[in-house]
Amino acid sequence: MMAVVFSFGFLLSALSFGAGLALLMRAQPVVALGAAKRPAERMLQVAGDPAKDSALRKQLAQAGFTHPDAVRHLGYAKLGGIGLGFVVGMVLLGWAPQLQQLGPLNKVAVLLSASAFGYYLPVYWVDRRRRAYLRRIELGLPDALDFMLICVEAGQSTDVAIMRVAEDLAPVHPDLARSFLALTEALAAGANRQEAWVRMAQDTDNDDIRQLAQIIVQSTTMGTPVAQTLRVFAADLRDRRVRKVEEKANVLPTKMTLGTMLFTVPPLLILLLAPAVYRISMAY
Repeated sequence: MMAVVFSFGFLLSALSFGAGLALLMRAQPVVALGAAKRPAERMLQVAGDPAKDSALRKQLAQAGFTHPDAVRHLGYAKLGGIGLGFVVGMVLLGWAPQLQQLGPLNKVAVLLSASAFGYYLPVYWVDRRRRAYLRRIELGLPDALDFMLICVEAGQSTDVAIMRVAEDLAPVHPDLARSFLALTEALAAGANRQEAWVRMAQDTDNDDIRQLAQIIVQSTTMGTPVAQTLRVFAADLRDRRVRKVEEKANVLPTKMTLGTMLFTVPPLLILLLAPAVYRISMAY
């Protein structure tokens, strides 16, 4: 009877966990540029309603899950992960001889740990996708600024330049192109320029885009040339990117020192001391 209950619980938890993840995957936006209209429409609808724009919903959107029920689907995955982890913990306690010798409190700790692992597994997966999204936005922004600068210097307005950047950068940087396209559609729909730019900065969680929004809004309001401002900002952004690469390159020798000591010094000592140790052992 207990085996049937555990089997039913395992199947139910696995189905809930898998269904939650499948529904999240189904909520992924299409990479094509034309499919970015729905995020743009949602940006206009939610811009005036802070209650709907929760932190979790924004994190899911950054991870690629823009479905309106993405939060509920993530909840299904969490519940399924808890049940799945609990059943796996019970199976381990029943099959592993080392775990069978544990006390009651330790067994409860094992079950709680397994359940917590199942709970945080989809959270970790979403957070990893979100960090990858933020990294892609950071890498694609300098290219977008350079291309925007070329369009502005060619005589195009800022809105047309943003639209051109969104169209041409879609194959290379689809996430950033989708954000720029949502911005152009919001401006075309009559949204306030400053609010639209601030909304884009909030959706991407990028400090450079937030600074760019302030620069564009101030240049448009005060009537200063946008091209010169974009040139200086793009050059500064490139310099910061180069400095980050140089910092990583400078830290690399320090990180390699430990590996070099572990994998070089012990074999060298073995080669040098092995003949002497062998002769001493043979002599005595």
